Amino acid sequence: MESLQADVLVVGAGGAGVTAAVEARKAGAAVVLVSKEPVGYGDTRISLGAMSASPDPASGDSEEAFIEDMIRGGDFLNDPDLVAALVRDALDAALTFESYGHLFFRDEAGVLKRLEVPPGGHRASRTITSPSVGVSMGHVMRAAAARADFPVLEEAICSELLLHEGRVVGAAVLRLATGTPLAILARSTILAAGGAGALYYPHTDCMPSVVGDSFGLALSAGAELVDMEQVQFIPFGITHPPAMLGAPCGEPSMAGPFGRLLNCRDEVVLENIMTMTRAQVARIIMEEIRKGGATPWGGLKLDLRPNLDSPVGELFVGLLKKFGGPFLDVIRKAYGEKAVRLEEPWDVLPSAHYNMGGVKTDPDCRTCLPGLYACGQAQGGVMGGNRLGSTSLTEIFVFGRRSGRAAAREAARLGRLPEPEVARPAFDSLQSLPGRRGSFRPIELKRSLQRLMWENVGPLRDAKGLGTALEEIRRLREAARELKIAGVRAYNQEAADAVELRHMLAAAEAIALSAQERRESRGAHVRADFPNRDETEPVRNMVVRLVDGACTVRAVERGR
Repeated sequence: MESLQADVLVVGAGGAGVTAAVEARKAGAAVVLVSKEPVGYGDTRISLGAMSASPDPASGDSEEAFIEDMIRGGDFLNDPDLVAALVRDALDAALTFESYGHLFFRDEAGVLKRLEVPPGGHRASRTITSPSVGVSMGHVMRAAAARADFPVLEEAICSELLLHEGRVVGAAVLRLATGTPLAILARSTILAAGGAGALYYPHTDCMPSVVGDSFGLALSAGAELVDMEQVQFIPFGITHPPAMLGAPCGEPSMAGPFGRLLNCRDEVVLENIMTMTRAQVARIIMEEIRKGGATPWGGLKLDLRPNLDSPVGELFVGLLKKFGGPFLDVIRKAYGEKAVRLEEPWDVLPSAHYNMGGVKTDPDCRTCLPGLYACGQAQGGVMGGNRLGSTSLTEIFVFGRRSGRAAAREAARLGRLPEPEVARPAFDSLQSLPGRRGSFRPIELKRSLQRLMWENVGPLRDAKGLGTALEEIRRLREAARELKIAGVRAYNQEAADAVELRHMLAAAEAIALSAQERRESRGAHVRADFPNRDETEPVRNMVVRLVDGACTVRAVERGR
């Protein structure tokens, strides 16, 4: 059995994973970084580069106000200790990113420049931006990993965590290039493999690889997930052409002061959009679609033309052209120049954007399982029920740093690792994937699950749909016992799909089960049958874990 050993194993090589690995290496740990994609990919690679830094006291802002904004914006589901850690470390996180080679805009005196207009949910502007976004950010992360000089396994998918005497001691990995398994034994393991936006493919603006690996790995090992029902849908996504379905084309603020939503009969469905949250707008879109108001492309029409008819609206249009470049580029490719000039409505539909829920941790990213940590979008509790604008990059670097340092400290205190035989069951399971002769190809079950999640556990939910989803998820799990997989070993995508499918089913069940249990509309979780927030009961977090092999959820009063 082939194996490696490390002090710290990091699973996932986007912004959070690379940061965790670099910081652990700086602390003296022997690190191994594993990624099913090239280093620097994941959702970090498509980020627009806005990042919340520290408050500016000269403007009257404060850390306390930042914390209040996050908790109020998160509908009071946030873990206050995690929020305080994010706010306290925000500036250091930005400087860490710059130390890797990224650049933020600064004035002539070298002071970080903040946006003039604060993003959604912020009462003051703490947001810094960059001339380099998206792919260039991925290159920065790749360079940072290379300089830190630790082993990197790319195109390697983690199938399960290894347990020994109640402790996580590494992971079993399938190397896609050769089709061979590998056991990686580690004193500390950090999950940084992102969220699960692609559970809703093609109705997502996330990378196709972000399917819930972190959640499936953690849950199967015995860790807890928190508030998994809190999936954020950006309200304005592209509906056509099919190749661009789900691509983001704007926030509620993109509607401007006079923008409006129209249905297929050109009736006004919503005005005053820019004052509303993502969840509120997404809900109204989905309610109108349920009533039969959808366009031939399945969405509603975002009509920005009224902004051209007033001085206030024209001011907004000027700001949109100045700062909305990435969104307008998407509109240009999908709908053409007249739409970019706001002369034609945009066809829009909500798109899965971000998971606020995730693995339950403390401020140093420790889970309830000894030896296991989680950071970045894999981690839950930071954002509560709603992520404020420009906080995702902050989360990546704050908790990437914290997890790497904490994992290295713990690893330094531990003795010998178990023998590689601890990985034998996982190793044999991976060996047996190629050549299976069942009835279902993994990609067929993946696509069925993704359709199911969009239709029943999407932006607007109800008891019937959630019940159907849970029944179908369990049926798909049974079908997954009978997979049909090609016999080749090198670059066997069906074997990779089989590993992903297991994680996707676990993540999907956790989301649907938590959504079923939360009988209210709170944060990004919207129930058609419970349309209001429940003010009669204390605020509760939904905590999911496996009990005797079954996924269970319990409501825990906030603060307990």
